[in-house]
Amino acid sequence: METERTANLGLEADLLGVPCPPQLNRWLETLPDDLLSILETFANDGHGVWLVGGCVRDAWLGEDAQDIDLCTSCPPERMLALFGDQAIATGVEFGTVTLKGTSTLYEATTLRTESLYRDGRRPEHVAWGSSLKEDLSRRDFTFNSMAIDVARRLLYDPYDGVTDMEQRVVRAVGDAGLRCREDALRILRAYRFLNRDQGPLWTMELRLQNAVREHRERLKMVAVERHWMELEKILTTPLSGRVLAKMNEDGVFETVFGEGQRPRNSLLLLNDLPTLGSLTLHERLALMMAEWPTKSVVHQLKALKVPKALLRNTAVFHERLAHLPRPRQAELRVFAHVLQDSAAAHLGIRESLNHVAAMIHGKPTHNEELEAVLTAWENLPVRKTPENCLVDGHWIMARTGVEQGLRLGRLKDWLHRIQIEEDLTSADQMEHALSRLPFTHGDHNLWPKVSFPS
Repeated sequence: METERTANLGLEADLLGVPCPPQLNRWLETLPDDLLSILETFANDGHGVWLVGGCVRDAWLGEDAQDIDLCTSCPPERMLALFGDQAIATGVEFGTVTLKGTSTLYEATTLRTESLYRDGRRPEHVAWGSSLKEDLSRRDFTFNSMAIDVARRLLYDPYDGVTDMEQRVVRAVGDAGLRCREDALRILRAYRFLNRDQGPLWTMELRLQNAVREHRERLKMVAVERHWMELEKILTTPLSGRVLAKMNEDGVFETVFGEGQRPRNSLLLLNDLPTLGSLTLHERLALMMAEWPTKSVVHQLKALKVPKALLRNTAVFHERLAHLPRPRQAELRVFAHVLQDSAAAHLGIRESLNHVAAMIHGKPTHNEELEAVLTAWENLPVRKTPENCLVDGHWIMARTGVEQGLRLGRLKDWLHRIQIEEDLTSADQMEHALSRLPFTHGDHNLWPKVSFPS
C-alpha cells in the first residue's frame, strides 16, 4: 500500500495489516497513558510509530509483555529534539533512543536499512529508512517480526509469526543462514525460544537448525558477555535440560563452553527433574558441570565472565558436591547449618547423579551410604538451636582463663560445633559441653570447627 499521512494517526505502514485479534485488543486497552502520549507525539509530528518485536509476541501468547519497544520513521536526531529531557541518547548510531515514561523506559528505534555484518554481531553501516516492511525483513524470527499500529489497531505479520506460534515453531525470517551470519547471537536465541511456556519444547524449523549447526563457530565473534546473557535465560526456564541437550547434540554447547566440553545428555537432562525444580542458578551450573574438576568449572565460568558472586557460589557448591555427610544426626545438623538452603539441593543432586551413574569431579563415587544419608535426612528433627553461638568470648574467658587470641576463637568454634551437633539451646548446656573439652592442651589448629566437609 502507498505510504500516506492520516490526521492524528501518523504515517501509515507500507504493508498490509489485519485487525488485531481479541487478545491483542485486550492488551492494547491496558497500555499506560505515558506510552499513548509518546505514540501521539510521534503521530502529531507526522511520523509512523509501531509496537514491535517481543512485546507483540508475548502479548499474543498471553504473557506479561513488560519491555515495550517501538520502531518509528522518526530519525534519532529528531527524536532527541522532539522529546527533549524525556529522551536519552542510548544508541543513536544504531537509531535507538530511550524515552522516559512515568515509571518505565521505552526503547524507540528508527526504521533502518543495513549493509553487511562483518563482525558477526553489528552492521557495518546503518542508514535510516521509512519502510516498516524492510525493517521487519531484517529481524531474526518470524514471531519477532510482527508490529502493531496502536492508533489503527492493525497487526502486521508479514512472515506468518502467528502461524508459527500456533504450531510452536521457531523459524528464521527469510534465509536462515543469512540471519545467523549477520548476527551469530541469534543462534543462542533460537535455542532460548524453544522453551516458551509450560508445555513441551517448541520445534526448530529444519533450515534454521541446519544453519545454527553450520554457523555455530561464528559465536566466537560475539562478546562472551552476550553468550552469558542468553545462557542465563536458558538456564532459568523449566525445560533448560532439554534445551542444553539440544545444544549439545548440535555442537553449540561445546562452542560456547570450550573445546572438549561436551557433557552427557543424561546429565544435562537432570535439570528437568521435578525434584530439582527449585535449584538456584549456581546449583544448576554445578549440576551441569558435575563431572568436571572444580578448577575446570572456575575456568569456564571466568571465560564466560559470569558475575563474581555467581562464580564464587558455583565453585563452593561444586567443590562440596564430592562430599557426603555420614548418616548421623550430629553430622547432618552441621551439614544443614553450613549449607543452609543448599543442603537439600546438595542431597537431591547427589541422588540424581547416582541414578545416571555420574562421576563427580572426574572421579567415580561410592554411594553405598547415600540411601542411609537420605533416610536420616528425612528423619532429622526440626532444629531448635539458634544460628549463632549461644556464648561469646567473654563468657568463655571467664570460665577457662583462655586469653584473647586465636586459641580463644578456635575454642568458640569448637563449642559452636557442639551446640549445633547436640542442638543445644541454653548457656547452661554450653557450660556442660565446655567442661567436657580437653582445651588445656593440644594443637588448637586441629580442634573441630563449623565446616563441611570437616
